[in-house]
Amino acid sequence: MSEPTPPPERSPHPERVAGLFVAVVWGALAFAIFGVLAVLLDRDPVEQRVSPYFGLAAILLALVVVYLGIVFTVPARTPWLGAITTAAGVYLVVLGSAFVVDTALTLEQAVSPFVLAASLLALAPPIACWAWFRRTEVSRGSR
Repeated sequence: MSEPTPPPERSPHPERVAGLFVAVVWGALAFAIFGVLAVLLDRDPVEQRVSPYFGLAAILLALVVVYLGIVFTVPARTPWLGAITTAAGVYLVVLGSAFVVDTALTLEQAVSPFVLAASLLALAPPIACWAWFRRTEVSRGSR
């Protein structure tokens, strides 16, 4: 008779998988907030005539920044530096992608309420993931 199969080991870095899902949720929430802001402010997120793929590319690049912010913040002692760095990274990535297209677009995006909202929203994922994994680490250690 064969020996029983041992249970699969937990991933040593579950924040990498969870961070992917949280970053995608952040992207969806950012799109939703852009829609609400567009209606409330009666303006488009990008006023200049650019390809519709600009917004998609900028938000996807920002999504990568949010993911990396989560992955690097979870093992940290406190989440504050990681959260602020993530928010600043989102802001700078959007400005950088706008700079590739046009300098005037960069200036427009620098003061855009949509970019500011995305940056502020980017503060939450690293803090939330840090708190979640810190809580599960503490509860696992107390057993």
